[in-house]
Amino acid sequence: MRDGPERITKPFLDVLEAFLDVGGAELHGWALIDKTKRSGPTIYKILERMSEMGWITARWEEVTEDTGRPRRRYYRFTGDGAAKARVLVQTHRPSPVSKQTQPHGAQRRPGCRSRNS
Repeated sequence: MRDGPERITKPFLDVLEAFLDVGGAELHGWALIDKTKRSGPTIYKILERMSEMGWITARWEEVTEDTGRPRRRYYRFTGDGAAKARVLVQTHRPSPVSKQTQPHGAQRRPGCRSRNS
């Protein structure tokens, strides 16, 4: 079992953020695909790597015949995985600086035009 990721990619960070956004809740593969807008093979490869690192646990849902869909595999951060993910996301995706409105008549960056120019 590896302790951390071999490489940190944008899709990997997207998946980490999706898990962090839901707190300790479980997510299934399709929900991750929907939240991250990444392809299925990309998501499932990341989930496989996260499982090998011990960052997530997985379980199959119990379904009955009248559910009308295939059973889902649910994933959840381990305590250690959540902590390491938080550090990685904070390091590689710092919070964007809040947008500040320019007061009327303030200096504009060169090359930028106002709507009225």
